[in-house]
Amino acid sequence: MHSVTTPVPAVKQVYGMVAEFSTPGELLSVAAKLQEAGYRKFDVHSPFPIHGMDDAMREKRSRISYAAAAASLAGGLGILGLIWWVHTIAYPLIISGKPFFSYQAFFPPIFAICVLSAAFGALLTFLGVMDLRWNHPLFDSETFKKFSDDGFMVSIEAKDSKFDVAKTGELLKTLGAKGVETVMGEV
Repeated sequence: MHSVTTPVPAVKQVYGMVAEFSTPGELLSVAAKLQEAGYRKFDVHSPFPIHGMDDAMREKRSRISYAAAAASLAGGLGILGLIWWVHTIAYPLIISGKPFFSYQAFFPPIFAICVLSAAFGALLTFLGVMDLRWNHPLFDSETFKKFSDDGFMVSIEAKDSKFDVAKTGELLKTLGAKGVETVMGEV
């Protein structure tokens, strides 16, 4: 006998809040004030980059550049080691009186492998540190749908230790939000 299982519907709970602001300057000010108020799990959304936003949000430098540099160095040293092994151990041929290991001739492939390794290192680190989802709860928000055209939004996650639906909503309104929406998401 086969048992039939019915799927359990996903339980929706508060994911966070999203608020809309009028100008990029206002959004920059709001980000700094949220940081001062103790909020840490918030993000800003704008149709274009806003100069100074990383400083206002007190964002740390990304680890991606360090990973790309390490991958580039590892790839470069790896291909240099392979070239050395091939020309001195595996197939030691004297060509035109040159030494077995004449690295100057192999600079172009070493450089190419460094660049390729850096690209793969950056991509893999990017995929590792991002919180990628098939469907983010913000995508269902009516307010959030216009951020890429002409909206300046801030979203605060419910996971933030300072988050409280009533207090956070009031804070966003006192900071000048045109509209505040509570976003529901699946558990």
